[in-house]
Amino acid sequence: MYAYPVMLQAIAAVSQHPRLLSRGMNLDDLKGHLLRVLNGMVSLVHDLPKGCESEPDTTFLFGGWSWKYSQFKIWLLHYDSQLKKFTFRPASKWSGLNHEKLFAFTGDYEAEYRDRLVSLLRRKMKLTSGGFDMEPLEVLRDMLREPQFDLIGGAPQIMKVYKYSNSKPYAVFWPTKEAETINLLGRPLLDYELSDYLVLDTDTMGTVKHSGVA
Repeated sequence: MYAYPVMLQAIAAVSQHPRLLSRGMNLDDLKGHLLRVLNGMVSLVHDLPKGCESEPDTTFLFGGWSWKYSQFKIWLLHYDSQLKKFTFRPASKWSGLNHEKLFAFTGDYEAEYRDRLVSLLRRKMKLTSGGFDMEPLEVLRDMLREPQFDLIGGAPQIMKVYKYSNSKPYAVFWPTKEAETINLLGRPLLDYELSDYLVLDTDTMGTVKHSGVA
């Protein structure tokens, strides 16, 4: 009830803001702007149907490159029932394991996801040193393919964030490259659609250019 309208309004808020379009606003300031937009929307919700929860039961991950601090940042935006508004908490270094890894999660099966990620990093001898490579995606890929995790599904949506305040999505072969179905941001491309974005094979983590039929 809240997540999709909020994401649409977040896109609209960014697309019509001159300082954001010029990359003149730093990521930290954008976070504050989006929180004000989000809380303004929540304050306008009234006269809900009987039985509907009035407090938002959803969280958002927001992150990117901060040119002001020369580092990547991630926050979890969540609703505080005492404050009666959305607020934030920053993602922290992976406490007790590795301070080089910055990790944030929201959604279903968090405990299962974390356990699998730890197990994968341990097998790769990367649990206590170094940063992440594609391990978080490897775990998500496997869970999406397994029927017991039926609260999540569809093709993974992958964005690459650059240090020059830009980002690009990856298209993905899904469920495997052999299926020859290319998905972009969760939607299978039609046979005649071409994409300028690289297509990721989630099994090998290699990429190819899309060469469909124009």
